[in-house]
Amino acid sequence: MSDSTQIVVDFANLSDITLIIINVSRVVFVIVNIWLFYSFLTVKNRPIWFQIIAFAGTWATINCLRDFIMPIAPNHYWVGYILSLLLLIPLSLVFKETLHAKLFVFFMVSSFSQANFSIFCSLEILVLGNMVGWLLLAGLLLELACIPLIRKYIRPHIKNILDVLDQQHRVFYFFPMLSFVLVAFYAGQTTYSLFTCVPLVLFTLMMGFSYYLIAVSIDQTKCNQQLELTSRTDSLTSLYNRRHMETRIQEEHERYQQTGVEFALISIDVDLFKIINDRYGHACGDFLLQSVSEDIRKSVRQSDTVARWGGDEFLLLLPGTNSKIAMELAEHISKTVGRHRYVYENNTLSVTVTIGVAVIKSGDTADGIIKNADTGMYQGKRVGRNRVVFFDNVDAGVTLTYLN
Repeated sequence: MSDSTQIVVDFANLSDITLIIINVSRVVFVIVNIWLFYSFLTVKNRPIWFQIIAFAGTWATINCLRDFIMPIAPNHYWVGYILSLLLLIPLSLVFKETLHAKLFVFFMVSSFSQANFSIFCSLEILVLGNMVGWLLLAGLLLELACIPLIRKYIRPHIKNILDVLDQQHRVFYFFPMLSFVLVAFYAGQTTYSLFTCVPLVLFTLMMGFSYYLIAVSIDQTKCNQQLELTSRTDSLTSLYNRRHMETRIQEEHERYQQTGVEFALISIDVDLFKIINDRYGHACGDFLLQSVSEDIRKSVRQSDTVARWGGDEFLLLLPGTNSKIAMELAEHISKTVGRHRYVYENNTLSVTVTIGVAVIKSGDTADGIIKNADTGMYQGKRVGRNRVVFFDNVDAGVTLTYLN
């Protein structure tokens, strides 16, 4: 090899065996790409024959167009890169993810695979002195063998990135697109030399490290979000806890002071819960609290906040709600729980709840309206349980609704 720094490969004059090896390498290259697509994306409810036709038909079309365009193309490398974009068609037909997620996966997979292809072509020329094809095929087979490891260790992180893409952070897909363009630029120089091989190796390592940093950042963000959620959530019922509810009530109270938009609180207590706990055990009591909390959760609006206030007591915050709407919701919850038959092991349990309702008024503090809702609930307990009591009627000793 007279010049190891710049060698131009004339594919038209390669031996038959070398051309066969290179064509086999291209088949392996396609298999690797498609397998990676399936590793990172989720298949739609499509029959297997449809998927095979989609990919095989597109690949056949690419080869036909390549054979037609190559003789007149100034750079056959760039023709191959441009035609590979047609693989976006089967990706759109076969997989569920958004277009931006599919673009991200396509350009990411294509960048790494094309970089790997070009690197091993360069190594073959630099090490062996000519294009034989065996080293190139060995490199692609190595990549193929690594796919199970990629699916096990890398796929979860890529899935996290795709989740971020689906949350409207679409700028992420520009990174693999730019990587794809840069790899195509190096390959399009039609030379295999140290001046192209070394930058490709370094760029591929940099790509991998960049994806690693993105994945670590997303994992850390998700971990922080989970910790934050755990700190605001009751572990038994998965409702918000007292700490979060106190914050939300304070926020809504400040909003009321600024805008005058009223809000309501509903305090709910399970009747005779201690007797159930003593008779059937704490495991049954926990089951009952989970079941009642689920009934409450399903009854409220999306804008409402539900929290386990403590023990067998729940507190609901209803933004932008007057007394009429709050009472109607409270009565609905009371009826829903009262009619439900909760089955635990061989026991069928029927429980009721007592509910207090309070609506913010001028001069009320955040703690004051919490106390008003509790006062309504305790008044209901005193006069017989299983009822809804509006705080404004407590002084007169009148309950607005009796539920039997």
